[in-house]
Amino acid sequence: MRKRRYRNAPAILLAVLLIMLFGYFLGWSKALEIRSIEITAAGNEAIVTPLLIPKDLHIGLPIARVSSQRIAHDLSTLSWVDTIKVNRRWLAHDVRITITEHHPIAQYTDTQGATEYFDAQGYNFTTPNPPSGLPVINFAAVGTDSRAAMATFLSHSPSDLTAHVLSLSVDQSNQVILATSIAGYKQLTIAWGTTKDIALKIKVLRQLLSLPENRKITSVDLSQPLTPVVQ
Repeated sequence: MRKRRYRNAPAILLAVLLIMLFGYFLGWSKALEIRSIEITAAGNEAIVTPLLIPKDLHIGLPIARVSSQRIAHDLSTLSWVDTIKVNRRWLAHDVRITITEHHPIAQYTDTQGATEYFDAQGYNFTTPNPPSGLPVINFAAVGTDSRAAMATFLSHSPSDLTAHVLSLSVDQSNQVILATSIAGYKQLTIAWGTTKDIALKIKVLRQLLSLPENRKITSVDLSQPLTPVVQ
């Protein structure tokens, strides 16, 4: 048995040496070093680049030592960052970082008086380049559920109902109240209730507004869509 072990020793030693050599070739030699770096960050490159270069990336760094986890960690303070894609092009000797941002659908003022935004999933964040024209939401109590309720409402509401928002709020029970101006109605307040059965509520609203007797109404309560109330 001992002779057989000793007989395999040269092969084992050779394998270990090859692994060490390969590891050195990838991680420390200059054969596959970074020669160019490209960072794309939705117009926010001036914010992102100082967080990555030279801390995580720099010319001359072996490509194998580029860590996606470390890059993600160093960008974790930027709440607007959605996805981070690291593309190592070994033969081209370059690294390309592509960063996408969360897309806000509405904004609100938090308890500290700062402006916050949230996306279609209800995720809240700050952004260096907010788009204009976003609806401003009044939350009775800002939280994950209330943001999710409003995100659901905005994602399913036709554009004509939200194009001229006068006010949009969510109460303690996550019930949505919209005051808006639409064709034929200078100001119409719509109590939607929760976002359950939102498609049905929109259909009922359309039918109510099409009736001649409702041309002068100023409010609609759709919290119970099968028994709506108009005033």
